[in-house]
Amino acid sequence: MNTLHTLPHPARTCSELQLRDQWDAERLRNLITRKTAAGRKPAFLFLGRHEAELLRHHLGAAFGPESVRTLKNLYYMGLEVVELPNIDSYLRTAGMKRVEGLREALDRKPGWKDLETSSFWMFALR
Repeated sequence: MNTLHTLPHPARTCSELQLRDQWDAERLRNLITRKTAAGRKPAFLFLGRHEAELLRHHLGAAFGPESVRTLKNLYYMGLEVVELPNIDSYLRTAGMKRVEGLREALDRKPGWKDLETSSFWMFALR
């Protein structure tokens, strides 16, 4: 998915979390829960260099440092991770998930005449 048009401008938007020395999955989960409860289901997790490095270290501790060479095409807590390499420190969830039943649609094989399911399925492949 091309996210270039959805990138927040860090000078105009502030970080939603400040992380110091380590990745804090619980605080991020609470942020996602608050936004979802307000009716906005975020789709993207935008990270500055500092936060991206904390996430790499966090995932490397769980899966081995060699397994996390890049954050490109990575989903964390259901959000597509977008690293902002020109920004020192930044963390924001943004965008909105458009399809409520995407997971359910992906879990079943679409019938060739099942337009709703096949459109969800096509959405996931792009």
